[in-house]
Amino acid sequence: MGAQDRSATTIHTGRFQFVPFRPTGDGTPLSDLKLDEDEELIVFQRGGQERGLLVPQMAYHHVCQGELAGRPYLVTF
Repeated sequence: MGAQDRSATTIHTGRFQFVPFRPTGDGTPLSDLKLDEDEELIVFQRGGQERGLLVPQMAYHHVCQGELAGRPYLVTF
């Protein structure tokens, strides 16, 4: 094995490679959205409250964090 050229190595500090998605408010009820039948969602619940995230949205952001039922959550994709 030859020596590795470490001059091309970059270390990013203090910022995300992907911008986290941080929903605000209580969200929109799924019944109010005009989603296609085959739209894929990531759905989770806590304390009787639910949150749904669109798979394409999570494929872009990779991280979603917020608060649900008064407690923080973090979802990764």
